[in-house]
Amino acid sequence: MKRLRSRLAILMALCLMLTAACALADRTLEGDANVDQRFYPATTPFIHPPFYNVRLTVEVDDNGVITAVKDNGTGGPGSVQEGNEEFWAKKNKPFFDAAVNGGLLEKFVGKTAEEVKAMDMTSGGADAVSGATLVSAAAQEAVLNALEGKAGKAFLPNEGNVLPVEKAEGGAVVLTNALPEDFDLQVLDIRWGVRNEEIVPADSYTVDIADGKVTITFKDAPKAGYYYVNVFDASGKYRSPAFEGGPAAAQAPYFIIDSGLTAEEIAFDGKGIVLASGSIADYLQNIQHVQLLAEGAEKAVEQEIVGHHGTLGSFIALDENGVLNADGVVKARDGSESPLFEEGRQYTVTVAAFGYPEISFPYIKTDDAAEAAALLEAVKGTYEPQFPVIAVPQYDDIWLAPCAAVLGDEAAPAMAEMLKWACNGTIYGQEAVDAFGDGSNGAQFDCLFLGGVSTITFDGSAISGADENGSPVFSHEYANEDGQLVLTLTAEDGVISWVKQDIPAAND
Repeated sequence: MKRLRSRLAILMALCLMLTAACALADRTLEGDANVDQRFYPATTPFIHPPFYNVRLTVEVDDNGVITAVKDNGTGGPGSVQEGNEEFWAKKNKPFFDAAVNGGLLEKFVGKTAEEVKAMDMTSGGADAVSGATLVSAAAQEAVLNALEGKAGKAFLPNEGNVLPVEKAEGGAVVLTNALPEDFDLQVLDIRWGVRNEEIVPADSYTVDIADGKVTITFKDAPKAGYYYVNVFDASGKYRSPAFEGGPAAAQAPYFIIDSGLTAEEIAFDGKGIVLASGSIADYLQNIQHVQLLAEGAEKAVEQEIVGHHGTLGSFIALDENGVLNADGVVKARDGSESPLFEEGRQYTVTVAAFGYPEISFPYIKTDDAAEAAALLEAVKGTYEPQFPVIAVPQYDDIWLAPCAAVLGDEAAPAMAEMLKWACNGTIYGQEAVDAFGDGSNGAQFDCLFLGGVSTITFDGSAISGADENGSPVFSHEYANEDGQLVLTLTAEDGVISWVKQDIPAAND
């Protein structure tokens, strides 16, 4: 009996010792924080986010001092957004490993929560690991979340647009709220153009969030193009919508305002894109992609302003005036370079812009001299002034049809005759001023060739003019030499002069 009591006493003593030891042991806490969206939503959102959470265990003593920080499955299930596991392994893990191997987790040991908050994890900060600033900042937040019992921002479960467009008419846009019910939806701003850089003035629209809808009402008609709605969760539970997939396929909410232009009102003039109306600058700010399909190729080369990762790309297909970059050079990631267009090869160029019809056109890159020769060959022939020819009854429909469309059939003949008369004047300059005064009683335009020329003949690089009897008035030979226009003048006395001047730009 005494032996049993002794054993029980020893057992109770051991239990008391274990209890005391447990009381003195460190507490183990868990915390996580997202590496992506460190500065969302207040920054220009085109950043290719890592899409993962740093997950840590934090051990603290009774005084709240950290005794150890360890990785707790960063990169595993729940830490990486579903579908991004391979990207994590190839792109993100090396940065995370570099931060851990650089002593990041040990930097928190010996500190309290207040001391962790005071750590400088900004770029170049004293506590951040060089080359892993975002990981450093996320680890700091994960440690604080563990100490304070907070959860890191969760991934949105949505696939595709979180605020799909229900209606976009006139100045009113209605979006359907497809976000989780506990997402405290707030609109920070609205941005225009595929780069998401131009913030629409907040006083130019109103936002109403109610009954599962987001209604945006513009005070004035919004300009055409792509609009991104910058939303965030005011509760801090969820990340902001992701841009992975590019402007038209990501979670990020957007809507498009149509320009009203038809496919016939957007064209390629041999140099660049031209619009029948509207701003070419606005059009270019909304380019979705330019595809270049070479003859014989199976796949087109695609140029995008914003790539499918939501990042800005190296877009060189069109310049700031909409001119096709014939001499553009594409630079690959490995440093190699290749021409955007190969000289002499046939291409089909397709240009798509948000809010505008898609257009396609053929294109062959040629050097300047060949292009000039081709143009001269294309216009080969003899020409006379246009208006005296089309003023004869044979061409009445040219005048009557547009007049009838504007004024009606009854008034069309009189308007057509007035236009014919106005375009067939024979005087100009001071003589016309003396004859017509201020034009209040009518005036005519002299649309004939000047200098007694009745016909102009293009024959390759030779351009000549003749009078009404067919006698020569002038004869010039043109050539393109090293960026200069060389003009051969043939005088009546047979003396030949050479005149050189710089070739003017296409828009001069």
